[in-house]
Amino acid sequence: MIEIVNWRIQSTLWEVLFSGGVLGNVIMVAIFLLGILSLYIFFERFFFIRRMGKEVPNFLDNIKDFVQDGKIETAIDYCRTIDSPEARMIEKGLYRIGRPISDISNAMENQGQLEVSKLEKNLNILASASGAAPMLGFLGTVVGMIMAFFEISNVTGAVSPKLLASGIYTAMATTAVGLFIGIPAYFFYNILVTKVDRLVLKIQTHATEFLDTLSKPL
Repeated sequence: MIEIVNWRIQSTLWEVLFSGGVLGNVIMVAIFLLGILSLYIFFERFFFIRRMGKEVPNFLDNIKDFVQDGKIETAIDYCRTIDSPEARMIEKGLYRIGRPISDISNAMENQGQLEVSKLEKNLNILASASGAAPMLGFLGTVVGMIMAFFEISNVTGAVSPKLLASGIYTAMATTAVGLFIGIPAYFFYNILVTKVDRLVLKIQTHATEFLDTLSKPL
């Protein structure tokens, strides 16, 4: 009995979502595709950023010890064993030890910009999806109302509510689904941006500490 009720609810929901005609269904499918894309980007970026931000115990202290002992090659090899943005930045700096601090800083800054671009990959798509989904929903609203008024214009006499059902379904359902997809996507985007900002701040702090070590006399 419960299974029959659940099936009926799902069937009714499906009919409501996809009862807006061809154009309404196209808009609805586009919104759902944006939702799937948003989920994929969020989880892919979330776990990537978390992996890149994983702390390596005593990483910077080990680098400082290697530099102070003059073991530059050992420090470079050590950085290569660690998959993190700060390790790659410091590796770039280690390659340029012996040059002016400004050259080392510029090389690390360029590498840092590359690492930030990797962290922010596809975030612009997620931001666009968070705005596009509600806009598509509102487009569905406009299309639905046009359909409803078009049906009214072709009817003489009393207007049956059933005649307007298709347009109203399109107007209400697409708006609701667009907001349902767009609002979480907006939060997903802000969560990822916050995590990237925190990781960038940590990387900058370690890079500054590394440059301070090079500025001190050995």
